[in-house]
Amino acid sequence: MSVTLRAKMENVKNIQDIDIESKSKLTRSVGFADIFFMSFGGQAPFLSMLTYATAALILTLFFSPIVLIIGTLVVLINGAGVYYLSRKHDEAGGYFNYAYKSLSHRFGFETGWLYLFYSLLYAGGYITGSIFVLTYVVSPYIVIPPLVAFLIVFIPTGAFLLLGIRPSSKYAVFSASLELVVLVGVIAAGFYGAHFLVYNPFTSIPSPAIIFLGILFAIGIPTGYGAITPVSGEVKNAKRNVGKAAILVIIIGGTLEALVLYSLVDYGIATHSFSALVSSNLPVITIVDKIAGPIALPLLLFAAINDGILGSLAFLTAFSRNLYAMSERGVINKALSKLHSKRGTPVIAGIITLIAAAIILMPVLIFVNAFVIFLALGSIAGLGNLMVHLTANFSLFKENLVRAQRRIRELGIGVLGIIVSGFVFIYSLLTSDTYVIELVLGFIILGFIILEMLDVHQYVKAHTEINS
Repeated sequence: MSVTLRAKMENVKNIQDIDIESKSKLTRSVGFADIFFMSFGGQAPFLSMLTYATAALILTLFFSPIVLIIGTLVVLINGAGVYYLSRKHDEAGGYFNYAYKSLSHRFGFETGWLYLFYSLLYAGGYITGSIFVLTYVVSPYIVIPPLVAFLIVFIPTGAFLLLGIRPSSKYAVFSASLELVVLVGVIAAGFYGAHFLVYNPFTSIPSPAIIFLGILFAIGIPTGYGAITPVSGEVKNAKRNVGKAAILVIIIGGTLEALVLYSLVDYGIATHSFSALVSSNLPVITIVDKIAGPIALPLLLFAAINDGILGSLAFLTAFSRNLYAMSERGVINKALSKLHSKRGTPVIAGIITLIAAAIILMPVLIFVNAFVIFLALGSIAGLGNLMVHLTANFSLFKENLVRAQRRIRELGIGVLGIIVSGFVFIYSLLTSDTYVIELVLGFIILGFIILEMLDVHQYVKAHTEINS
């Protein structure tokens, strides 16, 4: 490609970028409370307790609540990076925009591509986790086929997604508030059942290797904040509210989960049933069943369905807004950024999001147990999460490195985030199943291939226009 042609292509791209940035098509219609509860719902507190917290409990036993606190502090490092980046960029797209504007257009595409991978699989994980709990708790009374359970969760999720961010956020405020009350109730019931006798979690401290393994599971709990940055273009005063919501939901969500786990362990110790509870197939469900008694069934049903809708809705909304932002920037086909004439929502991106989720989940639910799918999708999405936050931390680092007046605090957070995310990512790769590594790396390579194809298309198009 000649220097002149390359320069002309860059000029065209820069003009397009300026034109795009000057038009804010999405309506800023949600406030701080809306995105806070969407983010909290994206954490899917009960499903997180069922999987990540349960794994930490089995590994580190009495020390597990402390492990959850440490995991929350680790996540807070990445959250701090997002906090600073969100104060500089308030457009739709989140992580894609951070890399696109701070690193390069190519890095932006790859980050956006990885975010699509990460958010879709996280949403799928929450749906399948919800399906498992729903079918498990009603199994003594009725058999619900997995595909029927899928529709119970997926239909309302899809309806809210297509209705737009405002109805979705109002649902999130209502239902996540209820779940918050339920979790506080579980904590109170656990302490009440233990006669308010508290135990010392430091009396039995596992080996550093076991603690680190427990932390790997614990960092999967306060992840809902990763779903709110892509919707920045629809948030009022986004530069202030998005970052604040991200930090608060990590602290509140992580601390609340640690308290729930502490109260359940405390109950098990006080009633001399801890060993039997931990050795059961699903310790959290077993303990909740013992504490709640006759109201355990409706409580678990509410938590399962609510978490499935909230968690998947948060990440599917983020997926569609990331797709919209990539389209609006001209990175992918412009048709995907088409907005609904009345609601102002990215309707094409939303429909593609739902189709993608259905294609991934429905076939495997016919042949594979929902809990197995839940664990697999969670593991794969977790690696995608780490890679996306690695690029976010690199974005923060570069932005402060090239500035005339560098902000040492932001630079330090960027470096610390790169070190922590990079270390956890490498360790996770070394300990993950081969199929997980192959899927993640295969998706990255596919992204590079698509990017090269798009570059060739742009080159041919520009060359044809210049010659004509």
